[in-house]
Amino acid sequence: MSGLKGLRHLDYAVYGNLIVPLLMFDAGVMIAVYEDSDAGKCTMISVPRKCRRANAGR
Repeated sequence: MSGLKGLRHLDYAVYGNLIVPLLMFDAGVMIAVYEDSDAGKCTMISVPRKCRRANAGR
């Protein structure tokens, strides 16, 4: 998961009580999620990642 370190935002879709992280989906699934968002079936949320310092506990 070292490729995830460069992400600045965490993007996810909310379907009622279900939270779906938008990581590593193919184009067909992403298009379906965007269409659901346009239809009002889900909410798209983007949250900035928290910065963690390497020596925070020292």
